[in-house]
Amino acid sequence: MVALFVYLSWAAASAEPPANKQGADVSSRLEEVLARLEERMSAVQSLKANFVQEKHLAILDQPLVLRGSIFMQKPDLFAWHVREPLRYSMVIEGEAVSQWDEDTGQVQKISLSESPPFRVAIRQLRDWFSGSYRPMRGEYEIAVLDEDPISITFVPRPSTFAQEFIERITIIFEGDERYLRQIRIVERRGDSTLLSFADTALNTVIDPSAWKVGQRVR
Repeated sequence: MVALFVYLSWAAASAEPPANKQGADVSSRLEEVLARLEERMSAVQSLKANFVQEKHLAILDQPLVLRGSIFMQKPDLFAWHVREPLRYSMVIEGEAVSQWDEDTGQVQKISLSESPPFRVAIRQLRDWFSGSYRPMRGEYEIAVLDEDPISITFVPRPSTFAQEFIERITIIFEGDERYLRQIRIVERRGDSTLLSFADTALNTVIDPSAWKVGQRVR
């Protein structure tokens, strides 16, 4: 029995590649996946999609659900329009941000340069949809969770701004790997957000009303 145990242990050890080789293989595979995603998503110049946002709060039994549309036009246009259960709009053009909500009926304009944390959040929001993931390795530990469809997780590195609030972010791609199916954000305080996208259209003409806050968009 001892001899059998020694043999099986030796066989198992021999079958496993060294830890440094495993690490190199994982790193190489991650680089391959990120490069492929970046290449495929770089061909997308414009995007529009409907979304459902489910915000799960630790203090509530039921999620808060928002529905609306997003729009992106490279290089620097991004719009977020909520239709239900309230109306809210945010349009980003370069460093300028315009916001509107139906409760006040007022348009608020700010510059991203005035709020570094907001600037970081908006930059990363753009990165999710543009495929610029390789530069994010300085801020996140990135790992491929699944390959059919591609699923990637981002864990903030220690001492980064995101690490104070975010436990992890997971993104799932559609089959052609040109756009996102879901984004899930888990916060350190126990809350989480699930964004699901549908009816996505790529490289189509976007109605000019998408870049105006406070207006109904098509």
